[in-house]
Amino acid sequence: MNETQIRNGDKDRKQSITIKRVGQSCITLFVVFVIVLFAFGKSPVNRITSDGGSHINFNMISCIGIGVAFYALFFIPLRLRTILKLTTAKKVLGLIGGAGLIIHSVIAIAMPLAYGTPQAVGTGSNQPTARSGQEQWWIDGKKYRIESTYYLTLPEGLQYTIEYPWKFKAPTAEMNDERALEIVFPLIKHAYEKGFYKRVKILKLGKGNIAPSRIGVTLFERRGKEVGGYKVALSLDEIKTRIEQAKSATQRSE
Repeated sequence: MNETQIRNGDKDRKQSITIKRVGQSCITLFVVFVIVLFAFGKSPVNRITSDGGSHINFNMISCIGIGVAFYALFFIPLRLRTILKLTTAKKVLGLIGGAGLIIHSVIAIAMPLAYGTPQAVGTGSNQPTARSGQEQWWIDGKKYRIESTYYLTLPEGLQYTIEYPWKFKAPTAEMNDERALEIVFPLIKHAYEKGFYKRVKILKLGKGNIAPSRIGVTLFERRGKEVGGYKVALSLDEIKTRIEQAKSATQRSE
């Protein structure tokens, strides 16, 4: 065996090893993609507030998907020639896995920025101030997904507003303040007792800092491009009175 044959043999062995490793990587991409389907498009990070305070929650499956997607973003273009030499099964699985993970990452990262905090609902001509993103509130063991919170300057005073998605079983026209308050009062109470409504003070020229005097909730439901909803609000004094009345009723029942 001459020197040229030896070099060619070494080259073939190296190429065989490279193809084998690329094939394994393609299978890995597809396996990770299948796992990520359980959290497809979900944000990797969510803020959760509960009676115990506020903390950041990481969706590990979504995070892993995003991390591997960045690998796939460089792996596929750089190894495309080798990928095309693989068997049809490995080639297809690798491309599907890589593309799927990249799509997941785009949705998980870009959608909260572009759509996760869409235009505020039911503000009319009032411009919302200090608008937050999506949050999760835990109240008495129940999870509430909050679309956003913000402040509105209204004739009645500065209002801390909570946007809460709600599936209306009947037309919104059949909703009334009493029914709406039954649904949203846990949110209003939670924001009041935890002091969430105090996170911002508005500085008005000539009047100094204006503190919030109301807490309101916008129940809303998106139907394609249309949005239906119902708004209800209470002053801080009204909230305090309701909480005290509820405590008195509980004590009497005991």
